[in-house]
Amino acid sequence: MDEKNGSVIGRIADLLGGVAGRVIVAALLILIAVELSRFCYSFGRSVFYQDPMETAPGTDVSVVFEEGQSIGEASEILSEAGLIRDPEAFSIQAALYEVNIYPGEYTLNTSMTTKEIIEEINISEDEYQARLAESEKAESETEEDVIGGGDEADILTPEERASLEAESAASEEAASDGASSEGTGSEEQ
Repeated sequence: MDEKNGSVIGRIADLLGGVAGRVIVAALLILIAVELSRFCYSFGRSVFYQDPMETAPGTDVSVVFEEGQSIGEASEILSEAGLIRDPEAFSIQAALYEVNIYPGEYTLNTSMTTKEIIEEINISEDEYQARLAESEKAESETEEDVIGGGDEADILTPEERASLEAESAASEEAASDGASSEGTGSEEQ
């Protein structure tokens, strides 16, 4: 009879062990499903819900994109500048909007949504060329102001510049001497 009791108890133990194992596996699967759904919801919300980093008016931030930068590198720059929360979500949004980022400096605001940032940096080839021409024009105007007219003939060597400065100083001195002698001459009369 001990063998029958032992075998019955063994079968019951095996049955309970199998049920407990199944319950543990089912609980783990449910836990994994809940956590996965939370992650998916959170990530989906970050991709499709545009929430700015700050409320308006926000802070203007300048970012510079270099030639040949990928969307992933650009999203890291935006994240480091405090313009976006999640670089991976931004990369997905940029891929959905088929963003082309041209090199240059962009001024963005922390109160801009992700979509607004994408609209600001996703410019056409024509707009990029126009911006490039405008910046080159502004740069050449600045050079003309510094050089003194922009003609290559206006560029002076240091020796020529020193000679012109000496001539200018001499003519100013002569003019001031002439003016002072005229002033004293009128007082004598």
